Amino acid sequence: MSKFEDRDFVCKHMMLRKQDLVKVIHEKDLKTVEDIQDETNAATICGSCYDDLEDILQEELKKKKEKK
Repeated sequence: MSKFEDRDFVCKHMMLRKQDLVKVIHEKDLKTVEDIQDETNAATICGSCYDDLEDILQEELKKKKEKK
């Protein structure tokens, strides 16, 4: 489970909250952190949130799979 609440900033350089990332993951059907980077520019400046993006992505992909 992600250490972030929905309104917490995950990528402070891009001012992206967890809820923003979750929304784009689902709306754009993103499958990799690189997809998230391409779509949002998260983790492209300092990279310190890369692992957090991976955690959030895996959590959301798991939820999506469980809904099927």
